[in-house]
Amino acid sequence: MRMLTAAVVVAAVAAVPAAQQPAQRAQGTIRAGVSAVLVDVVVHDRKGEPVRDLTQSDFQVTEDGVPQSVSSFSTVTDGKIAVADTGAAGTAAAPLAGRPVTGPAATIDAGPTVTALVFDRLTTESRQLAVKAAQSYLATRSETSSYVGIFGIDLALAPYAPFTRDTRVLKAGLDKMGQRATATSNSKDAREKAVALEKAAEAEGITAGAAEAGAGAGGANVGTGAGAAQLAQMQADMIRGFDALERDQGGYATTNGLFAVIEQMHRLPGRKSLVFFSEGVELPPAVQRLFEGVEDAANRANVAIYTMDAAGLRAESEQASIRDQVNRAGAGGGGILGGGKTGSGPLSKSLENNEDVLRMDPRNGLLALARDTGGAAFDNTNSLRAGFERIDRDLHNYYLIGYSPTNEKFDGRFRTIAVKVSRPGVTVSSRKGYYGLRDPGAGPVNTWEAPVLGALESKPVPNAFPIRAGALLFPEAQRPGLVPVVVDFKTAPITFSDSGDGKTYASDFTVLVRFLDEKNNVARRVGRHYDDLKGALADVEKARQGEVLFYRQPELPPGVYTMEAIVYDNPSGKASVRFKTVEVPKVDAGALRASTLVLIDHAEKVPAQDRPADNPLLVNDVLVYPNLGDSISRKAKEAGFFLTVYPGAGAAPQAVLVLLSNGTIVAQSPLPLVAADSAGRIQQTGRLPIDQLAPGTYELQVVVKQGTTQLVRMATFRIVE
Repeated sequence: MRMLTAAVVVAAVAAVPAAQQPAQRAQGTIRAGVSAVLVDVVVHDRKGEPVRDLTQSDFQVTEDGVPQSVSSFSTVTDGKIAVADTGAAGTAAAPLAGRPVTGPAATIDAGPTVTALVFDRLTTESRQLAVKAAQSYLATRSETSSYVGIFGIDLALAPYAPFTRDTRVLKAGLDKMGQRATATSNSKDAREKAVALEKAAEAEGITAGAAEAGAGAGGANVGTGAGAAQLAQMQADMIRGFDALERDQGGYATTNGLFAVIEQMHRLPGRKSLVFFSEGVELPPAVQRLFEGVEDAANRANVAIYTMDAAGLRAESEQASIRDQVNRAGAGGGGILGGGKTGSGPLSKSLENNEDVLRMDPRNGLLALARDTGGAAFDNTNSLRAGFERIDRDLHNYYLIGYSPTNEKFDGRFRTIAVKVSRPGVTVSSRKGYYGLRDPGAGPVNTWEAPVLGALESKPVPNAFPIRAGALLFPEAQRPGLVPVVVDFKTAPITFSDSGDGKTYASDFTVLVRFLDEKNNVARRVGRHYDDLKGALADVEKARQGEVLFYRQPELPPGVYTMEAIVYDNPSGKASVRFKTVEVPKVDAGALRASTLVLIDHAEKVPAQDRPADNPLLVNDVLVYPNLGDSISRKAKEAGFFLTVYPGAGAAPQAVLVLLSNGTIVAQSPLPLVAADSAGRIQQTGRLPIDQLAPGTYELQVVVKQGTTQLVRMATFRIVE
């Protein structure tokens, strides 16, 4: 085992006990109580006007096709709420406010209405159309009927006006929006260029193929027809590769911006609306699941999304353009059929490409976003004022229906909600469902997170295979609550299956870590979905002998937390959970501070271009990997440790290393500290002889003193033969 060189002290350094930590749940982490789902429903007549005179008996609510018993019903008319009596006995239902809510966190009080105007990346013409529509809606009013905020999404989310009813402030925000420069995408032009190059490559390949084959051409030489075809195809592939990355990046920015707005609106009661001006949302595979998470976040926050296609009356149908791309891909036996005159790609690749192309229709994403959140989509028009009037009516006229689901399992599966009305000739708009979870807290839930969070609620807690998890404290000056987390496990229990092409394997598993505060609320959640680990099917056994090391750097305010770490294998549904109590102290940035005493498993030198500058485990050019519980063999002869000291003002700090066994001091020695780096940190590493120590459990302590302040950091480890 390669260790870091540093001051040599006496006895030994450490790892935590080697025994596998059993799965257990900290007391109180499961919330008790009745869950409730609240659904706001808008009903329109044939003229598009709100229907205001329906009663509870006119509604039927089903969840996954199963009828639900309505426990609360109220009508909001012109912004005023009327609560109806419910129940067989005719008594008023218990108020839903204050109960743990599975669906949107709304209350019976209608409260003030709130609308967020969100402008996506738009071309100059589309931005002007959208801004003009919003200004027309504000007209000459001194106050709006709702609180309105204005935001723009580009490479980041930018506020242009706070939530206010003051029309002057909103108009000023719209003026700023109309003048802003937008980082526009080159995707459409890039795709057209790539298609032209591919057609040229195919033409060159066809005309030159026979002659070069007859001449015995063994390769695509520059200057030949085949060579020109290859160069054209290479350029097309480069354009498509960059286009895919650009679309992914744009999709991430849009979804993250919507997440941020919705999360803040979640705090407000009642029905809210979000008006999304966009020229369309393209959904490449990397963004699709995140986008579905936006819909769930909006549903939980009781936010209806109204989408406005800012492109207005499109001169050329985007659907026609997409149809042409699919047809070109299918020409000559390619595309859906696979292969083609010059192509030899697998059928699955062609299918994936066509699915990706179909997702490019900008209207598909907008329509889905509006439909699934109970809003409406306005497109193919240059007059968006009618859309604003519809939104205003919907905000002030709706029905609020509450029910306790008959399915009481919090398994993370999607539950489909359907609301029907007995009156003929009306249109019903409501959210389409939710993930069966207790309040997930800490931001929106992505589709890949839902089953994982459901597994955390399982009884007994899953413990299908060994994993190790740890949390470290590094109270840095700019990040006093930095808590790096590490999860480590072998890949043997993970499912590696045939990708479907008979040539490659793929995996689908998730690592997720969440922190619960002292009130059992979710304070922070970090994770990663591993669906990109692929390789040659012939190497699948090697993949099963691998190891995964998950690392993130969340920050937490001072407090005591329960950390829950889970590894979830999606194909099999198998999972393992580990728990740890983490205390984040309140620190004085001007006083002596010290990190967790890290026990080193191994370390590796990192090239300059790959060094993560903000990683607290990076010591000069070496990255330290923590020991999360493995025993240390005496045959290793020595073991390593790492500690960061943050000195306060005054004289230089001093340190002492202490080794204990069963509470008795085995050895004690001064620990000379290295010089502080440019950031003022003392990154102290050490390697210590252990070959003379008897097998057993030991505790290593580092005592740091500066003036009258003394800190003790400790770690336990086990030595084996």
